[in-house]
Amino acid sequence: MKDEDKAILCSLIRDHEDTVGSSRVTMMALKAFIESIRQVRCRVEEVRELYSELSRAIKNTEPKVIPLIHLIEEFEREIGESPDASIDQIKAQAIRILEEKYQKIKTKTGRVIEHGLACINEGDVIIVHTISYDVTNMLKLAHEVLHKNFKVIVLKQDLAKTRRLIKSLSAAGIDMEIIPEYSLSHYIERGNKVFMGALSITDDMKVVSAVGSANIVSLCHLNRLPVYLFANTLKFSHRPWSQQRIHRKVESKTHGDVSFQLITHSHDAVDLKHVDFLVTEEGIKDKAAIAAWINKSGR
Repeated sequence: MKDEDKAILCSLIRDHEDTVGSSRVTMMALKAFIESIRQVRCRVEEVRELYSELSRAIKNTEPKVIPLIHLIEEFEREIGESPDASIDQIKAQAIRILEEKYQKIKTKTGRVIEHGLACINEGDVIIVHTISYDVTNMLKLAHEVLHKNFKVIVLKQDLAKTRRLIKSLSAAGIDMEIIPEYSLSHYIERGNKVFMGALSITDDMKVVSAVGSANIVSLCHLNRLPVYLFANTLKFSHRPWSQQRIHRKVESKTHGDVSFQLITHSHDAVDLKHVDFLVTEEGIKDKAAIAAWINKSGR
């Protein structure tokens, strides 16, 4: 794969993760991988190298999409060697394994949503700073299926992300108010909980989350507003925050007679100690359970 193709793949995955969340982008990437296998035309001796090349590119995106990487690594272990297999047999095996991985992430995500529904109560005012597939669908199900009445305070951030979230919640008829994320201090007493998603949870107990999350969680923690983090266990990374390959972008800007370079990053690091409830497919952990889990794992 050429360097420019790797850069395009990296940008595509990053842009999609930024607007639909890591669980959804993992599903999309697996479907795209499956379709590429169906369409590829090559010799038997070439096919495994093509798989490996694409896998390496996926594992080195900026930032790292941890749930996707875990599933791709499982795929690499399970595809194995079949020296006597035909190209069609190898492709069929690869597609079967990847479809199993797709169902795995889909099932885990569904269970997170099921547990998350218990976190939404009648009369809640929920502050949301995420486009997480889990959180968005959870809010919609709670209102449309369980008929719970609650309000969402949407923190406006990037226009594309905010627009998608507003359209999704509006279509479900959810009562909401949109404010700039920098104005949260004026609304902090009106909310009773904060919902956030994650790209990953690192080995040194950092939550890799949407840019801006660190400031918001710090303010909520300071004001004793409970923070709920929704993340299936495929998002648990075996590496520290410093190795998550957070994308750093440098842009040249000119405004009138002033020129400067603007440096931005794709994601924030939030200390897991500031999270009050961690919701995975295995259930809901409160602050004490999270602390016990951290101590048990020796981190």
